[in-house]
Amino acid sequence: MIEIYFRTDGNSIIATGHIMRCLTIARACVKRNAKVKFIVSDQESLALIQEHFAFLQEFEVLCLHSDYTNLMPEIPVLSALAIQKCCKPWIFVDSYYATPDYLLSLRDSFRVAYLDDLREFDCPVDLVINYDTDEDCAYYAKADQRLLGLRYTPLREQFANTAYTVRPAVKDVLLSTGGTDPYAVAEHLLCSVYGGTSLTQDIRPLQSLHYHILTSSANIRYDILSAYAQKHPNIHIHKGITDVVSLMASCDLAVCAGGTTLCELCAVGVPTISYLMAENQRTAVNTYASLGLIPYAGDIRTATTPCHTSCTETHEFLPLVNPDAISAILSFMTYMSQDVSKRQKSSQSMRAFLNGDGAGQIACALVP
Repeated sequence: MIEIYFRTDGNSIIATGHIMRCLTIARACVKRNAKVKFIVSDQESLALIQEHFAFLQEFEVLCLHSDYTNLMPEIPVLSALAIQKCCKPWIFVDSYYATPDYLLSLRDSFRVAYLDDLREFDCPVDLVINYDTDEDCAYYAKADQRLLGLRYTPLREQFANTAYTVRPAVKDVLLSTGGTDPYAVAEHLLCSVYGGTSLTQDIRPLQSLHYHILTSSANIRYDILSAYAQKHPNIHIHKGITDVVSLMASCDLAVCAGGTTLCELCAVGVPTISYLMAENQRTAVNTYASLGLIPYAGDIRTATTPCHTSCTETHEFLPLVNPDAISAILSFMTYMSQDVSKRQKSSQSMRAFLNGDGAGQIACALVP
């Protein structure tokens, strides 16, 4: 039986994306009869990964009690895991803090797979995966095997062949602003909708819609969001849910940060607008925009002038964001709400583009 160790982390700083995509690939590997374990740095990562298990103790998790930003000191501990194995197990690394030296050191004891989306260095590994780059990218010369392009996006199994209906009227909007939402985009949008806005557009039609915020316990502003939801019954907070596809399918529009969730929304067919909040998301948002599938509102981080430094509804100070991006998102929600034919065309194009079998193809490379 092939053994695979998934080495990843997630917390309030680096968010939950690494954990979520590793869980997806791990489940696909289990279906191919692999033995899977997870390795994380600290208790925060341990709690986050367990929060997203499909059932209690779905995977064994080893916590190193180490610094997630400095991976080299963990090499002796990891190497000890591979001792006395009849063949080298796989270690699947998904961390922005991995270095070429770290990956090379692991190859002494493991077959190494690395999920990369930064392209900061050529990867000296047995297998490299980058679904945010071109399929014919020649950048990874040191990798023995390469899985490149959007078709390797590791969507969860539930996103295959999802039923979705474009309804005549828009009633529900998904705000998928990342597990941590470091720029408080959900709050910026809701404050604009409910508290009045200095932006030059009429957003009153948006006040009757229901807003579904997809977040996690790593969101340091979770209590503020909860209090906001108590004040406005049209705001619904979803934390730690496993059936994300049903939530997406129940929504008529979506606002989403760049990343894997864009691919999920594409597979479901929810008309969506994206924004950027980290450099590793740039390829995804630009690709979907250039293909005419998901419009791009802009880089949320480029705050040239203050935009809602405090919310008139909650009286909370918010991080500065790019006001043009907020305006573009509100405009998208407004004009798409008024045109069912545009929503139908958008949904059909998105669903035709992505088939959702990326995790299965990655699992096939790990477990032939």
